[in-house]
Amino acid sequence: MYVTIIGAGPIGCFAGYHLARAGHRVEIYENHAQIGSPIQCTGLLTHDFDQFNLPTESFLINTLQTIEVHSPGKHKLRIAQKEYLVCRIKFDTFFADLARREGAKIFVNHSFQRKEKEELIIKDSVNRVEKRVTPDIVIAADGPLSPTAKAYGLYHSQRENFYGIQATVEGVFEEGCYQAHFGNEVCPGLFAWIVPESATTARVGVATKQNTKYYFDKFMTERGYVAKAIQAGTIPVYDSKQMLRKDNCYVLGDASSFVKATTLGGLIPGLMQAQIVAKSIINDENVEQRVKSIRLRLGIHLWMHRIFEKFSDADWNRLIGYMSQPRIQRILEKHTRENPLPIMMKALMCEPRFLYFGKYLMYSNGE
Repeated sequence: MYVTIIGAGPIGCFAGYHLARAGHRVEIYENHAQIGSPIQCTGLLTHDFDQFNLPTESFLINTLQTIEVHSPGKHKLRIAQKEYLVCRIKFDTFFADLARREGAKIFVNHSFQRKEKEELIIKDSVNRVEKRVTPDIVIAADGPLSPTAKAYGLYHSQRENFYGIQATVEGVFEEGCYQAHFGNEVCPGLFAWIVPESATTARVGVATKQNTKYYFDKFMTERGYVAKAIQAGTIPVYDSKQMLRKDNCYVLGDASSFVKATTLGGLIPGLMQAQIVAKSIINDENVEQRVKSIRLRLGIHLWMHRIFEKFSDADWNRLIGYMSQPRIQRILEKHTRENPLPIMMKALMCEPRFLYFGKYLMYSNGE
């Protein structure tokens, strides 16, 4: 079987790795000159990444042990939680090399142009020529605005996006702890982050649906940070109505909006999805049936996000105050944010006052 993957990010390449390993002919097309560049991601992974049994030495920058949550009222909550911070260029290159070692071919400076019946038109921007390919299977892994998904009628018209800005800054940081700052004056609808690469360098950013630069500049100025390098990007909000397959085309990763709406992390759900899509193609199985467990998790994140969008600063203070209780902290330390369901269930059993936030349920149905 001939498989064409548009987008050589880690998720597209991980699908390509599995498909090539199964003996299929795989070609991966990347429109940028360098895999992993430009950087549009913080590169923070929960320790759920361990499930993939992959070595981290070549791309790991820092291992963090603590999350520090800041409320608008200046209260702090510290949670023991192991996390990995990676170099996205090295991380992406690692997955591209995995695919190559299994026989996949990767073409950089090649961008999807259009679809003409069964043919895909790919432009080689270096030689300024168009290439026509006729794959049996197409995988759209070309980001949140996926031209490939749009060409196949697989791009949901009502999708929402966050817009993120991040800078690398110098300062004095607690090397093993990253910070999340909540509040409507900090970053409405989400949070601002400070993720240390070392004791002297950190990645600082915000993501909002509008006015991102205003909140980014404000956060930076208030802390006296000066940007050494800046990255920006579009991050999709999970869309429960997004189909994953139409005809011979599958959508994957950001192109399918498989991103946690509470934190905008998409690497782990995307890598899990890549495994499922590849196995569905190899075994000719229904991809939607196999992906239900990931959809459930992402749906809960979306439901929570819709509630958080309604929060006042007083609500954030109340929530973080409840979470600061030792019995709730123990729950937060036992489970990662990849799967929020056990956290919600156990926390509610321990602290019924979380039901206070049920007043927002009438505004939030998870759709």
